[in-house]
Amino acid sequence: MTGSVGAGRLRARAYAKINLTLDVFSRRDDGYHSIASVLQSIALHDTLEVWPTEGSTIEFRCNAPGSPDVPLDATNLVVRAAMLLRERCGEPGRGVAMELTKHVPSQAGLGGGSSDASAALLAVNRALALGADAPTLQACAAELGSDVPFFLDGGTALARGRGEKLTALPDIEPLWLVVVKPDEAVSTGWAYGQLDAAPERASHRATGRMEVAIRERDQERVIAGQTNDFELPVFAHFPNLAWLHDELQMAGALGAHLCGSGAALYGIAPDRRTASAMAARMRPRYPQTFITRTLSRAEVDPFTELSKEPDDLPS
Repeated sequence: MTGSVGAGRLRARAYAKINLTLDVFSRRDDGYHSIASVLQSIALHDTLEVWPTEGSTIEFRCNAPGSPDVPLDATNLVVRAAMLLRERCGEPGRGVAMELTKHVPSQAGLGGGSSDASAALLAVNRALALGADAPTLQACAAELGSDVPFFLDGGTALARGRGEKLTALPDIEPLWLVVVKPDEAVSTGWAYGQLDAAPERASHRATGRMEVAIRERDQERVIAGQTNDFELPVFAHFPNLAWLHDELQMAGALGAHLCGSGAALYGIAPDRRTASAMAARMRPRYPQTFITRTLSRAEVDPFTELSKEPDDLPS
């Protein structure tokens, strides 16, 4: 197996995501907001190594030089995922060790923590031979967080409800991207609060149009139709992020958008060469700048290496 790392070890890749659209609607009675979004896997990823151990403990280590605040206890979604899956499979005493190497920036809107949790479910299930089927894995993912289920299959998908109602969409044509994470941090709760407080706020309601463009394989409309309802309040409150948006476009991006609620942004490059030039221009001011690309559903198998990667992605 390509994902093997030594005897009894598995290596899983936890791919990040962007939102091609993100429409935010009213606040629900349960405290969540209804959303509609087209989610898209990208090649930027964390790496999780998992192996069985003697005893019953869950050992967890994390190498995260760019995200020193990652917790190592049961508040980490990776640890919670392993605990939950063992319990669901009736094997709470099976020991497992996990080592996470993070490349996806934290507090970026890229879904890094949720993707790590999904990778943990898949890797622990395989490493311990727990035999959890797809519905069990999906139920565990939904319990861990609204956006965790997406990462089990990845690719391009329509998300509705709280984000947990998923519909697979056809793969889009590959897009080269430059992802930039500045120093700013944006609280997701704050961002939703800003939308709620805005008088006469209207959503872009772009998700339906994006779904049509994807199904009709109209790449020009896929690029032109990308929107994010969080951009208006976030750019108004964080002028540096608004400036970063403009910088990406001046560097050659066909379009630039906020990742989730931020604080990372991505710029769409017309080709790989332009992406490299854009990244070279951005890195002196923004060290956390990444060249990446969108992935098909077949490419997001966490245990299989990509056949073609951007030059500066982690292995």
